[in-house]
This record gives sequence, C-alpha cells and structure tokens, in this order.
Amino acid sequence: MTALQIHVALEDVNFLWDQRDVMSFRDMWNSGVSIARMSKEFKRKQIDLAVLVLDQVDTYRIGARNKGLGEIKEEFIRNKSEYEWPLTLYIALEEANFLWNKNEMVRFHEMWKKRLDIRKMAQELKRHQIEIAMLVLDQFGLTGMLNGIQGSSESVA
Repeated sequence: MTALQIHVALEDVNFLWDQRDVMSFRDMWNSGVSIARMSKEFKRKQIDLAVLVLDQVDTYRIGARNKGLGEIKEEFIRNKSEYEWPLTLYIALEEANFLWNKNEMVRFHEMWKKRLDIRKMAQELKRHQIEIAMLVLDQFGLTGMLNGIQGSSESVA
C-alpha cells in the first residue's frame, strides 16, 4: 500500500477578509494603487492581496489595469498570526481546489520549465486557470509568478 502524497497550495495564506475591506480594495485597485501600498494599508501580506486579486478577477469584480500590480517588494512570510474574525466575512477563492497530488505537481513543474502558458497548463491538468495561477503563486511567490509570465501572451491583472 502506497501513501498518498498531497500538496496543499497556499497553505499559509489568510483567505478571510472583511467585506468592507474587499470593497475598499476594489476602489484602490481601480484607482491604480500598488500592491505594496495596499499591503501597508490593510496590514496584510502581499500574497494575501495577490490571492484576493485572483479571486476578484475570477468573479469579474475587477479587471485588468494598464499598470498591472504596481510596485511589489520582497517580503518574508510569517506563519499563523492572530487574526480577529471580521464583522462581515468574505472568503477569497472559496470554491477553489487547493489539493495537488504528486503526479500533478511533477507535470506542473515540467510544463513550467517548458514555459507553457497558464491556459495550456490548465487544459493539460484538467484544472481551472485560477487553480494553476494559485499553484504558481504558491510555488514561486508573487515576484516569481510575475517574472514567469512576462513575455507570454497571458494577460496579467
């Protein structure tokens, strides 16, 4: 009997948002505010904001903007900070599948090395494009994600 090897993508990300903060995020996004500035404003990690961007793009609540994500900075992720539950709870990427088996992870890394775009990877792995974007974010971080897809035909929010 073999053990099932599973990877959980974005395990250390805080997906809980106050609905009022989500509305403020949309306003800031539409005004062109950078991810780095929003991170300070909301007192959240940039990766938390990147996940919210994926969620909001996937549900057509925000669109692409000509300056992309704006300024981002390298940051170190600290685990499991205390967090109070917001008054009105919003869960980013609530319906996404975060579980990846070993075979999928190997195939993903092979396709990434071949520089396939997210759309093609999603077709090959029979996954939603947002789930592929989440795994890229999980494996390579925000900077790695942006560096990896620059020059491809894929649109970055």
